[in-house]
Amino acid sequence: MKKRKSLLTLLALSLTLVMILAGCAGNTKAANDDIGKTRTANDLEITLVNVEMKDSNDDNKQMVKIDFSVKNTGKEESGAGAGDFIIKTKDGKKYQVYGLNANNFGDVIPAGKTLKGSGYYEIPTNQKVFTVLYEPFTEVAMDKVAWEITIPIK
Repeated sequence: MKKRKSLLTLLALSLTLVMILAGCAGNTKAANDDIGKTRTANDLEITLVNVEMKDSNDDNKQMVKIDFSVKNTGKEESGAGAGDFIIKTKDGKKYQVYGLNANNFGDVIPAGKTLKGSGYYEIPTNQKVFTVLYEPFTEVAMDKVAWEITIPIK
């Protein structure tokens, strides 16, 4: 009876350990990552919903696909698009939207509405940490916000 109880306890502990390890392995988001965080600038609530790394046609580069959600909290329509964002790598270099991708988002957002879409950016393959900057091109002074991204290790 004592052996059976010990065996059941050992089995329960083993299952618990396996579940904990499986949970850790499935969590590839870095602790200091800003994915899912909302920043506000110029009556827009901007959220980086997801970041995915894709292959590029250039072996020395990787494609970053960023899914955005942009809500217009202002009283007038506003615009937003993938071209309003740039990627700044740790070495200080900035990378604009990859213009050859027809799936880059951009549109006018009526007051109170949300625009969702993706932006594509090509950066060097050796970059694993970068900053996404909201820097719209305009002559009017605009708020600037940033998100720190750490690429999960595969």
